[in-house]
Amino acid sequence: MDGIQPEPNGANYHARVEDAPEDGAGGHSEMPNNNIINNAEDVPPAAPLSMSLTFRDQTDFALTFKLKATTRLGKAMNHFSAKAEKAPNTLRFLFEGDRINADSTPADVGLEDGDVVEVHMEQIGGGNV
Repeated sequence: MDGIQPEPNGANYHARVEDAPEDGAGGHSEMPNNNIINNAEDVPPAAPLSMSLTFRDQTDFALTFKLKATTRLGKAMNHFSAKAEKAPNTLRFLFEGDRINADSTPADVGLEDGDVVEVHMEQIGGGNV
């Protein structure tokens, strides 16, 4: 068969050229063949569509959320607050010691599938006595 055929393994991103046209001199044509598809090693893996993130507070109350990398974390924060029966403004959400804002996305913060977000109660203090 002429043209590009899928490899026998059935993967769509592998392809090979069979019976490529040759020029009159017996060599391959000098025209670039734009039908050749790069090997899988050249194609970066696609980001997962969703990830599981666990929100855990100091009492070991935990909820696991399945979120897209582009979903605002405020949705999960508000849901955690409601399930923990705490006012949202009294909780602080941290990942690797850095505070997470409600407008951030998992991609912004660097969260990956299986990561744990620490939830702490607001603490007032730090001033002079």
